[in-house]
Amino acid sequence: EQGPDFLSGSNIGLIEPKKLPNPVRESKTHQELHRELLFSHRRGLLPEHKPELQKVLETRRFKQLKQQQESQRPLTDLEEELRKRHQMLEQVFKMRVSCELMIPQSKSSHCESSVSHSPWSPRTSRQSCCSDGA
Repeated sequence: EQGPDFLSGSNIGLIEPKKLPNPVRESKTHQELHRELLFSHRRGLLPEHKPELQKVLETRRFKQLKQQQESQRPLTDLEEELRKRHQMLEQVFKMRVSCELMIPQSKSSHCESSVSHSPWSPRTSRQSCCSDGA
C-alpha cells in the first residue's frame, strides 16, 4: 500500500495529525441556533414564512426605532427652515380662522379683500385682518 507515512504502522512514536476544531461550530450559541433552525424546519416554521402578525409587529417595531433615531438626530438647516415656515403658516391659518369667527360675514369678506399678503410673509400688527384698515 502506498499512502502517507503516518497511516503505516512503522511510525509508532510520532503524533498523528488531527483535524482542527472549528470554534464557530463548537460554540454554544451556534449549536443552539442550529438546533432551533432544525426544529423549526421540521415543524414547518421557516424563517421566510413567518406568521402575518409577527411580520406586522416586526415592521412596526422597525418603524418605531427608525422614528426614534430620526428624532434624536439634530435638524439640518433645511429642515429647520421648513419647520419655521410650517409654524408661520399655521399661525396665519389660525389667525384667519379666528378673524372669520369674530366678525360678521359681510366684514369678513371685506377683511380678506382689504388685506392681501403672502402666507409666507409674516403679518405685522398693523396688518391684522380684523382691523378696519382706516
